[in-house]
Amino acid sequence: MDVACILSAYWASVSIRFGDHIEPSEARTNRIVYLSLVLLVTFFNYAIHLNRGFMKRRAVQELGVVIAYVAMLVLGISFLALVMHAEPMPSRLVLIWFTLICIGVMFVVRVTFKWLVRALFGRTGARSTVLMVIDEGMRDELEKRFVIGQTYEVLGWLTFRPEGRLCGDVSGKAIDCELGGLSAALSDLDVNDVFVSTPHATKVHLTTLVDAAAQMGATCHVALDLIDPTIQGATLGYFGELSTINYAGRGGWLYAHVLKRAFDILFSLVVLVLMVIPGAILCLVIALQSKGSPFYTQRRVGLHGRHFNLYKFRSMVADANDVEKYFTPEQLAEWERERKVEDDPRITAVGRILRKTSLDEFPQFVNVLKGEMSVVGPRPIVDEELAHYGDDLDEFLGCKPGVTGWWQVQARNDATYADGSRQQLELYYARHASATLDFNIVLRTFSAVFDATGK
Repeated sequence: MDVACILSAYWASVSIRFGDHIEPSEARTNRIVYLSLVLLVTFFNYAIHLNRGFMKRRAVQELGVVIAYVAMLVLGISFLALVMHAEPMPSRLVLIWFTLICIGVMFVVRVTFKWLVRALFGRTGARSTVLMVIDEGMRDELEKRFVIGQTYEVLGWLTFRPEGRLCGDVSGKAIDCELGGLSAALSDLDVNDVFVSTPHATKVHLTTLVDAAAQMGATCHVALDLIDPTIQGATLGYFGELSTINYAGRGGWLYAHVLKRAFDILFSLVVLVLMVIPGAILCLVIALQSKGSPFYTQRRVGLHGRHFNLYKFRSMVADANDVEKYFTPEQLAEWERERKVEDDPRITAVGRILRKTSLDEFPQFVNVLKGEMSVVGPRPIVDEELAHYGDDLDEFLGCKPGVTGWWQVQARNDATYADGSRQQLELYYARHASATLDFNIVLRTFSAVFDATGK
């Protein structure tokens, strides 16, 4: 489905640009692009599982994934055309048309396909039935974290007892049985998957649960009691022939100093080209709503403590630096502590929309092109925030600041300096920066933008 959407979108964009008058050299370039697209779609779909969670994504999340997908395709086309010495290079106008058409076509096809699946099979018929087996007191946490979406239907929750019994309710049926008797107790139910999160269970107990799931014809998923369950880049593997969870350290020198910079340049160029017309419209709207320049600059602290001017679309009144004019004493205290306040009175009406959608951040891609920032990294801070990092300041400043980062996608509106959670998240990225972590952050950023979680 992805291949059909992408190749048809490229054919349409070429037709719009050239019609029936394609030069032989352009035809050769188009063949290279077609081959590149097939290779890239195959890679994204199978090597990095870009479509994982397809059926459980909401429409707005699907749009974010599609935009991320197409952006990576455009970057990949440009890179492969350069490597394969395409002459001439792919037309910029064709790539712009391709981006717009492909986003629209893929989004409509994906949403329609999911609607058809649910219409044909029913909202429950297309789901996998799941039995949850947990330790006592874990249900509230797991109900918040386990994403049901359109993929799963939870039949019930059973609590594991240390003596080796399971108690609870499954599809309205009260269950109180030994681990080995689970399949007999649920013989009248169709269970597709059994999810087990029992940190206090012994190996014998877990083995018995796995066997009971097998007798029901269900797949058993045993949760791992990890140091950090939200960690990115943790992989299953072996060390000395023993099964392990491998937590990646910093990325290699090649990625940190060469490949990441190449990605920053290519990604920023694509974003800035696509934002030329929308950016001009935003500048006009901002200028009409309040006096002052549509752009806002502020001195921020960058790599190794070097200062630079950070660019943003202005989302506040022109004299926003006069905080005493707008803040109450309580807000002033919060501002001194966190450098942000809830319900900031300085934000304009259009500014609230810009912040909600994170559109005010787009001019920072100019900072990325200049080498002052990266696409992914810790949030660039002002001098007043340096004291919050104490003895870890050099480690924090040893990483180039980013347009998006681990703090933004993990707990953007909740982590604060006061409780130390923001410093912890920013330092986590500085210590674990890698290609895998950056890729996950970029994908989650698209979802956050289209979910409008900004403030």
